Amino acid sequence: MSTGRPHSGKTGWFFRLRHFFFIFAYLWLLLSVYTLHNTLVLTDWSLVAHFGAATLKALVFAKFILIGEHLKLGSRAEHLPLIWPILIKSALFSLVLIGFNLAEEALLHWLRPHEAAGGDGMDLGSLPAVLSLTVMIFIALIPFFGIRELGRVIGEDGMFDLFFRKRPEGANTPGTDAD
Repeated sequence: MSTGRPHSGKTGWFFRLRHFFFIFAYLWLLLSVYTLHNTLVLTDWSLVAHFGAATLKALVFAKFILIGEHLKLGSRAEHLPLIWPILIKSALFSLVLIGFNLAEEALLHWLRPHEAAGGDGMDLGSLPAVLSLTVMIFIALIPFFGIRELGRVIGEDGMFDLFFRKRPEGANTPGTDAD
């Protein structure tokens, strides 16, 4: 959600930190809900242990999203109607995140094969599990990139006004103005 203003000094660091926090908060919420779901459904899951792992994974995923944004992943679609950059970026970033997740699982299996074999991680040999997780990440990223792309188009200040400022009494909402 850039306004096109240059970011330098303290303002630049504050902007970057706020940007990272927004990404982290969204991913943390998703992973925490997933952890809560697994804790309630699977009897052998421990909420506290997996909640910590969800927090760490959200931090790492947020960093990977920042790296992808820095590399301008999906930026070629920004001239298209808004739905296309949202879907394209959701797809590309879901592939980045699933790739990271697979690399993490492979590394854990290589470092600690006796723990990885009985763990709760994704089965690297199971194509349906990988595809299922990829689709879940893709769907979860659609609202994230929807808000981000809308902010890019109307500006950060416009997004803030839409979400956090009270609209004037009698202000027209879409679909209610008289033609």
